[in-house]
Amino acid sequence: MPDLIPYIVFQGNCKEALEFYASIFDGKIRSIQSFKDSPVDVAKAHQNRIFDSEFVAQNIRFKASDDLPDYPIMPGTNISLFLSFKNEEKRILIFDNLSDGGKIQFPLDENFGMLKDKFGIQWMFAGVS
Repeated sequence: MPDLIPYIVFQGNCKEALEFYASIFDGKIRSIQSFKDSPVDVAKAHQNRIFDSEFVAQNIRFKASDDLPDYPIMPGTNISLFLSFKNEEKRILIFDNLSDGGKIQFPLDENFGMLKDKFGIQWMFAGVS
């Protein structure tokens, strides 16, 4: 089965939030990547926003990023469930089943896919690791 990790999207202040949580929970930012260093082409004004990051503190673990103007979020509805698969067939099957009656936001490719299921829960799928 895949690993399940909460994924939080911020409105341009992801790095600030991660630093705040690190100070509160005595944690650390395990990884952080800006859009400038990502495979996604964004306008220069948004290249310093966070594309992907991971936070850890004892038993706490989550991933986070910033939104982009074409995909704005609203606080309170900015959490997704992030799935990372080791088996590609299982990833495709679960993506297809969860999207039934829902809405595909980013079609599944080898690296990423995103959908909102019929209950309004947002899911992110990572490529086979």
